[in-house]
Amino acid sequence: MADIVSERYALSLYEVAADEKKEKAYLDELTAVCEAFGREPDFLKMLMTPSIALEDKQKVLRAVFEGRIETYLLNFLMLITEKGRVGLIHSMREAYKEHYYFENGIVEVRAITAKPLSAALAEKLKAKMSAVTGKQVVLETSVDESILGGIVVKLGGEQFDTSLRTRLNEIAARLTNTIA
Repeated sequence: MADIVSERYALSLYEVAADEKKEKAYLDELTAVCEAFGREPDFLKMLMTPSIALEDKQKVLRAVFEGRIETYLLNFLMLITEKGRVGLIHSMREAYKEHYYFENGIVEVRAITAKPLSAALAEKLKAKMSAVTGKQVVLETSVDESILGGIVVKLGGEQFDTSLRTRLNEIAARLTNTIA
């Protein structure tokens, strides 16, 4: 969950995007910007360094992003750099995404399996979760061999764990309680 400062900046950006009817485009571009900062952490550090002049930071932002992202998004990056908030860009993106998903009836579901989920099973899980939630599902899958089998599904703040590892741990706990 993003902090209140990140949420306010994200909501302001979302309102601009909504006025332009480009909410998804802004989300995609903001995600790309965050990925760029993730790949080049020194770039983000430079933008947060107080000893570097704001004008120099803005020149670099223009050189890197001008013509590649929406003008308002570039202005947003320059504003949060000026206000010393650029370090919160990742949580701002998360808050923007949460707002976008809420407004568009989308829910993010995370599925963890012991082996990669086939495309057919992923689609089946998406359909099932969509029926359960009544929302469009964005499915994120990952592999964790330590669960041995089954699936762990995370939806919002809830987790549904039908993994073999959990079942074995439950059996072991019952046996320990029975013997003790």
